[in-house]
Amino acid sequence: MKPWERACFSFSSLAILITLAVKLHELDMPVARFVRSFDIGILNQIGDALAVPGLGAVIAGVFLGIGLLGWWGQRDRLTPMTFSMAGVAEWVSQWWRLRNQLTNIGLRGLAVLLSAGAVTQLLKHLIGRPRPRFAHSDDLVVGPTLASGLDAFPSGHTLNAFGEAALVAWFVPALRVPLFLIAGLVGVSRVLRGSHFPTDVFAGAILGVLIGTLAATGLKRWGNEALPGLLRIGMPLVVSVFLVLWVVLHPRPDLILELRQLTVGAGLILVGIILRGLGIMWVREGRQRTGYLPILGLLALISGVAIACGPWWAGPLLAVALAPNVALPEREGINPSPTNEGEGKAGGRFSVWVREALMVGAAVLAVAAIRSVRGLLPIG
Repeated sequence: MKPWERACFSFSSLAILITLAVKLHELDMPVARFVRSFDIGILNQIGDALAVPGLGAVIAGVFLGIGLLGWWGQRDRLTPMTFSMAGVAEWVSQWWRLRNQLTNIGLRGLAVLLSAGAVTQLLKHLIGRPRPRFAHSDDLVVGPTLASGLDAFPSGHTLNAFGEAALVAWFVPALRVPLFLIAGLVGVSRVLRGSHFPTDVFAGAILGVLIGTLAATGLKRWGNEALPGLLRIGMPLVVSVFLVLWVVLHPRPDLILELRQLTVGAGLILVGIILRGLGIMWVREGRQRTGYLPILGLLALISGVAIACGPWWAGPLLAVALAPNVALPEREGINPSPTNEGEGKAGGRFSVWVREALMVGAAVLAVAAIRSVRGLLPIG
């Protein structure tokens, strides 16, 4: 990714995050009022239990233990320590050069915890947003303060959980899904317990991922590799999760608007399938070198599903989030559907359109599934 592309995608991602934060802020007080409407002991206990992985003391203990396990595994390679300034410095330098994966993760995990704590406390008291139990209107009253209860933004538990999840996921990709699932449950628990607004959790998650990835990669690699990768993979995921949440928490629109959304969405799905089918056929027949039409078709298809399920701005927002995944493969000449040498033209055409018909079916099922939960918990 070229420097201008990184800058362009970074600014577009920042615009997406700001848009989501503004829209999510519309749900802050409705969610707070909903949480206040019930006080069930077992739910409170479950919420407290889910928040445990975000506690600083728990995280410190876990990563200290990981670091000690790593040290124990490399102890035989270390020369005995001589208790002088020079001897301790030499031992530490040797230990650092010989550190193994566990030691590395343990040390970086503690660094994430310290960094997250510093960022959290600075923002909390600089912004001074009241916690939900002290807020009684949609007015966003903020300002520097050290007063108790005026420290909602961002959620420290969520920032800790997502920061450590991003760190470990970088070194152990197989754990990515369960780690981020646990971090997500930590964020949800902070909202359900009435300790934070949804936007507090949203900000904590974003900052946590950035800090955790930075600790895993270092500044140079973070800017050149990690951040562009996060934008390409993470932004569509963030937008998709937000749109599903929006659908669940908002009541159904009036019938005319709903029919308009379905019509526009179905039209985009149809256009997307046609572009994909034609593009794949042309690549196989040698009429095009790159598969940009299939990629654009997939973009139209996904945007159509988003518009058919959600608000009118869902499709454009998701399209912007997917832009890096569209622009880069086209420029790099990536062909998403290589030709099968043993397949004839007629058979190729048949298999292409059969596959696209299956994609239409998948899109229809996705629309039906998401629309089935529309207004499931209408608090917005």
